[in-house]
Amino acid sequence: MLNIETRLFAVQGRIDETVLHAPRNAGAIYILIVSASLLLGDIASAPIERSIIELASVPDPTFYLHRTTPQTPAPSPAGLRMNITAPPSAQAEATIQFNKGTNYYWYSDLLTPGCAAAGTWTFYLWADTATTLSTLDVHIDLTNTGGTNVRAIGNFIGRTITALTPTLYTITVSGSGVGIQTGDRLRLTLLPEGGGSNDSHMNVIYDGYGNETPGSETRLNTAVSFSNCTLNLRVRNWSLTDTIPGASVYVNSSIRTSSPTGWANFTSLGGVVLVKVQYFGYWVNGTFPITLDSNKTMDIRANIYDVTITIQPANRQGVIQSANVTAYNSTQYGPSGRIATGITGSNGRVTFRDVPNGTIFFVSYAKSDYSILISQSSQTVSSEGQPVSLLASQNVGGITTIPWDIYIIASIALGGGSTALNKSAKRRGGSNDSS
Repeated sequence: MLNIETRLFAVQGRIDETVLHAPRNAGAIYILIVSASLLLGDIASAPIERSIIELASVPDPTFYLHRTTPQTPAPSPAGLRMNITAPPSAQAEATIQFNKGTNYYWYSDLLTPGCAAAGTWTFYLWADTATTLSTLDVHIDLTNTGGTNVRAIGNFIGRTITALTPTLYTITVSGSGVGIQTGDRLRLTLLPEGGGSNDSHMNVIYDGYGNETPGSETRLNTAVSFSNCTLNLRVRNWSLTDTIPGASVYVNSSIRTSSPTGWANFTSLGGVVLVKVQYFGYWVNGTFPITLDSNKTMDIRANIYDVTITIQPANRQGVIQSANVTAYNSTQYGPSGRIATGITGSNGRVTFRDVPNGTIFFVSYAKSDYSILISQSSQTVSSEGQPVSLLASQNVGGITTIPWDIYIIASIALGGGSTALNKSAKRRGGSNDSS
């Protein structure tokens, strides 16, 4: 047996070759090299998208109470606005009189969808009373603009206000986790308790500075992030019969490799994220958005198909049995680029499971050890159950009739066209198709 191994390097890429050998025969040595021009037409890996839209996560909120009305559309019931803009340091404070038994509302601007975990919220309040005593209830909720979808985050009932001059009170609210939906606002409700011997009202000072100093404003803040969603994605083939390990799953700029059971899991997300999947260097789904207003678990139906390959001799008379058929990534023809491999059955067919869409390089050999090349073809895989036909370069009747010793297949990884493969990916095998 004659073994030849050569490595050639070019300016724009690397040439890798697979050396194929056969018993010596009387015939001359034939060397078959796939030309660069053929490869130019066959490279099918989609270019990496360089303009992925990254939607910023919602920051940990600090909301300042203002005297202006909320942004359009105005929420119901009516209230004032709070947002993350602190009042100007030279702005005079405002005073609002809270009467017993009346709700007073402040609303945030519309929020980006996301998840808020359980955690502590703190309301800092500058207030005083007309004489000696008043009691305040604080409620923190999520609501839509129409006020018809109210979800409680937390509350503090019965904070005593006893100061005769404006004094800073700190009210701690233990909040539960909530999902933030499209169109949601944060709502702060302040309610002086009615009845009893308390004063008829209390005064709240906000949206400026007098006795307060910057940093001690009337405000609501929290260390709870609104970007606390988890996203669990499972990659599946087109027929939804197989889970796909070793795929590269992108969520915005984060990448996970799908597990042996096809799962890729992401945490600390919120808002709208963009998802796409790459398998053996091929983009196998269109980029699509997911709005995260809760923890989500879902399947990705990828363009990954089963195909059936039939091998015939060059004269198309009959079929070739027991041939080794291998599908390669179109830019990597070595062992690391093998997508699937199998042996043809009595009808000259083999079925490959889970082949990515795109231009695939199909090669057949007379032996299972990848020796004695008999056919090769670049073909585009684009549908489930797609048939692929290969014609042997000789009318193979038996190994001893093949009149060559060595074939060398050279592939050119063009600069910018080759995509790195995940070598830890599970390799898919083929099955004999005797039907």
